[in-house]
Amino acid sequence: MQQFVYVLEVVRGSGFVRVHFAQTAGAAQRKASKFVVGGSWIETGQSGLPLRLLHGEQELARVVRETVDYG
Repeated sequence: MQQFVYVLEVVRGSGFVRVHFAQTAGAAQRKASKFVVGGSWIETGQSGLPLRLLHGEQELARVVRETVDYG
């Protein structure tokens, strides 16, 4: 059985850190306010990377969709 999981990744240093897992992209997006202040969410139109949080040209966070297999 497969299920989609949405992962909130926040920029820390030179890379992304996974800070929250959710069943919907919106739930992961709402959790971002706990880790990041400011920015504007944009929809990318990509299935694997539905949302990005930007401040100008700088990416602050993103929501990534992954498939998890439950055997």
